[in-house]
Amino acid sequence: MLNIIEDSVRFPEALEKGRTITRTYRTYPYRVYQASCALRGIDYGFSDQEGQFFRTTIETSAQITSPYEVKVNITFGFRSREFDKRTDATIKYALFMQYQ
Repeated sequence: MLNIIEDSVRFPEALEKGRTITRTYRTYPYRVYQASCALRGIDYGFSDQEGQFFRTTIETSAQITSPYEVKVNITFGFRSREFDKRTDATIKYALFMQYQ
């Protein structure tokens, strides 16, 4: 059986390095044997050689931590040369879980 969960996380405005939010999904009584996220990562912007205007990093990953639990990590950061820009973000993703 395939279960698809569409979800989003909200990163409030902050001035700090890249931030990570972790979501946990419990699936009991169904055992998960495969899990993945639709958004695997985005990293775009100008490089330091092209100019220090902006660069954004967004990454998601899914990890099976037990037969009945999946953790999703979402990382977000916005920077010029350092992660030093006050920004907020809403990241949307889809989690695909295959049950036995």
